[in-house]
Amino acid sequence: MATMTEEELLDLSTLFKKYDGDSNGALDIDEMKSLMDNLKIVATRDDLGILIETLDEDGNGTIDCSELMQKIDEILREVYTTAELNESYIQLCNSVVEEEGEEEEEDGGDDLISAKDLANAMNLAGVYMTEDDVMSLLSEVDASGDGTID
Repeated sequence: MATMTEEELLDLSTLFKKYDGDSNGALDIDEMKSLMDNLKIVATRDDLGILIETLDEDGNGTIDCSELMQKIDEILREVYTTAELNESYIQLCNSVVEEEGEEEEEDGGDDLISAKDLANAMNLAGVYMTEDDVMSLLSEVDASGDGTID
């Protein structure tokens, strides 16, 4: 796996273990559902079954860490530039730190869209944007200049 550094592999392994509820070294369909829900990826049980079948190289009905890492690395090498990978890795690490260290704040119903909200929405739509891209787009549509979209 030439794409990910040792530090990235360790961090992703730690993240994998977080969702491996029974600590057996593999993710079953329920654990994959938990992971996808946390990543805000909408996936049905059928979708997850197909995903597991695709990634499950040893045919045991689960995805072990090495199977997942291998597929992630393969996809990353095919799709993204090194700069995009580094930016995504930083965002992933930051989201894990925020999740572990802070409770999510209520927005108070103000209906404002922050840079983070915009980035998450774009990622969910399958559009990759660097932090600079998000800030540039935000500045173009931020009429009030407060760093949010009204």
